[in-house]
Amino acid sequence: MPLLDRLPRGTAVIGGGLVVNGLTAYAFITIAARDLGAEAYSPVGLLWAMSFLLGPGFFQPLEQETARIIASRARAGVGPVVRSAAVVGGLVALPLALLATVSGPWLVDDFFDGEVWLLVGLLLVVTGLGMAHLVKGVLAGLGRFNGYARYVMGEGVGRLVVLLLVLVVLSRGLSGPLSGVGAYGLAIGLAPFVGIGVALVGQRGLFVPGPPAHLGDLSRAFGALLVASVATALVLNVSPLAVEVLADVGQEDEPGRFLNALLVARIPLFFFQAVQASLLPQLSGLAGSGRYGELWATLRRLLALVASIGAVAVAGAAVLGPWVVEMAFGGEFAVGRRDMVLLTTSSGVLMLVLALAQALIACRSQARVALAWVVGVAAFPVAVALFDDLFLRVEMGLVATVSVTALIMSVMLVRRLRHESAGPAG
Repeated sequence: MPLLDRLPRGTAVIGGGLVVNGLTAYAFITIAARDLGAEAYSPVGLLWAMSFLLGPGFFQPLEQETARIIASRARAGVGPVVRSAAVVGGLVALPLALLATVSGPWLVDDFFDGEVWLLVGLLLVVTGLGMAHLVKGVLAGLGRFNGYARYVMGEGVGRLVVLLLVLVVLSRGLSGPLSGVGAYGLAIGLAPFVGIGVALVGQRGLFVPGPPAHLGDLSRAFGALLVASVATALVLNVSPLAVEVLADVGQEDEPGRFLNALLVARIPLFFFQAVQASLLPQLSGLAGSGRYGELWATLRRLLALVASIGAVAVAGAAVLGPWVVEMAFGGEFAVGRRDMVLLTTSSGVLMLVLALAQALIACRSQARVALAWVVGVAAFPVAVALFDDLFLRVEMGLVATVSVTALIMSVMLVRRLRHESAGPAG
């Protein structure tokens, strides 16, 4: 069977957008690391991690539920869904913005090395990513994957464009207290807004009247999805923060060094976003029409492909991983082969987890997804406590978390599909 036949519709076009986004993202990180040096780069790296912990962590459920409901409504008008989803997104964004503002002095002093503009970047990125996930959910649900791809391209290119513009302002002495570090913070914060603008150009029919979509339609499973999404974001982004917390005196450079190694190890996972974005609408359509056998066959082919890609990635990390990190970011960011193998292993298993989670969500088993993630995340501190080496502790915590979560989700999905095949959905 051809490779592309194993992938959901829309994967190729979103994947093309992610190629651009990925190249620009790694260019941004490389420029920041080489321009600022390991010590000054660390707070920028922490902002990068925190922004994706707070952004996708809290707003991924909004994208998923919006896409699922719109896909299940066939050709009915989606205007009511968009309006209800916007209200739900606002109710999530407002507390996050208030929390970041109230805790601002502590964040600036303890995480951002006194750089207030990094806090501004955090506030911008929380708001921007909240809006972006709503837009992406609508576009995915409608099958407008070209618009989705334009968002991810616009976000990546926009980050570099904003950085260039701010650095030009700095070079002309027009920035006041804005520092070089702050320029990177603003670029991170403003990038989602650029992506949204690019994605919405030429879009029509986003507010067409249709059957009512009450807030309960979105919020009924939102709590469980929020737990699962925050847990996913913790696994994706908490490790550099864990290194920061566990580091001893004299290890101030370690969070930035760890983050760059993690970014290289996560390259396959980054491009898996293309599959993830297009997979849920497809599986939701199959589940909505009761075609669970076809859903399982589709997922099984995808899991086999993901496992193969993960195995190749681990082998590549063992051979080339340390060299790639050092070549991209410089000798002061060098890491060992063991680090790259373990980080890439955790990324490969995480791809399997995300595919299983999409299948469970399509089967309206959001609570099962949340339960699996809660148990998996609980394994993180247990594994961390078993080792002494700073990087090894966090790496084994990641491997334990995704492995436990994958096992639990596999069992839950098999049971759910057997139940659906035996009778009406429960």
